[in-house]
Amino acid sequence: MSANGHCSFRSSTINMSYDLMRTEQLDQRPETEQVAAPRLPSFSSVVKHPDVEDPVNVWVHRPLAYSFVALIFRAPITPNQVTVLATLVGLIAAACWFVGSPWLMVLGGVLLWSASILDGADGILARAKNLTSEFGRAFDGSMDMVVAIATCFAAFYHVWDSNQQPLQTTLLVVATLTAVAQIYLYDYYKESYLESTNPNWDGRSESLDQIRDRIQRLREEDAGWFRILVTKLYEGVITAETRLISVTNPRALRGEWRCAVDDETVRIYRRHNYWPTQLWALNSLAPHSYLLAIAGMLNRVDLYLWYRLLIGNGIFLVALIWQRYATNRTRTDLKKTGYTAVPIQ
Repeated sequence: MSANGHCSFRSSTINMSYDLMRTEQLDQRPETEQVAAPRLPSFSSVVKHPDVEDPVNVWVHRPLAYSFVALIFRAPITPNQVTVLATLVGLIAAACWFVGSPWLMVLGGVLLWSASILDGADGILARAKNLTSEFGRAFDGSMDMVVAIATCFAAFYHVWDSNQQPLQTTLLVVATLTAVAQIYLYDYYKESYLESTNPNWDGRSESLDQIRDRIQRLREEDAGWFRILVTKLYEGVITAETRLISVTNPRALRGEWRCAVDDETVRIYRRHNYWPTQLWALNSLAPHSYLLAIAGMLNRVDLYLWYRLLIGNGIFLVALIWQRYATNRTRTDLKKTGYTAVPIQ
């Protein structure tokens, strides 16, 4: 590479780092900034409720992520930097699988599983340091899907490159599309569950109009290309989720309204939605990551292909039917008890 090429690459890297640092500064304005606690908060206070997690996430990933946060808690490391680390590890895993030698398949599996654990650490660190932000949620959600799509594509490319069977190639496309769709649906129902059962939940979702207004505001503020790009990616994620819900279960759309949360609404929502949420969690990003990682380490990604097509889609169909029933019962019971929707603030 020429000297000019080196300078160009270095300049681009510096500019991206500057944009990320500026993003974190903008998200931590003096009037809302809080001093980080001198001690790491308790585990239960900084992790998501186990109602929305699969068992491996609850008993393995979250404790490991919390341990990682304990190691870096006093260091000047931000949640967004942990998100960058998780993304880089996931993309390196995908690169390993593109090459596809036996030892790189093992390494890629280890890295993907590590990225899955790190993916939970950024949120834990954000809650522990009181650094949750709109951009942080958008950045984390967008990078999750980037890693999921990259590793799916790399793994299934490895299967095609090894066998080159037309039928299997077709099934790979179906498995990839359904896996991504199911991860989107889980994320939507997870957020709905947390918002409807915890009045103090710090991750309340934004409507598409709110996200688009934020993008326009960022442009007017000249907030930087990186911040705008991430928010645009997040807009794409929320758009995809909304379209999927519109097709599969339109009565579950949050729209511009939500019900006030109190003890009675929590009881009603949990009674009808706990088990469907548990099924959605089985098809979420975490099981996708660790099951695909294990299949990669064994150099049998084809096994994961069949799992997605048969078991994963079977779980999806049961979850969808159950969720539609749960949504209808929830709305009916809330209406009977006199609860009405209130505008999203």
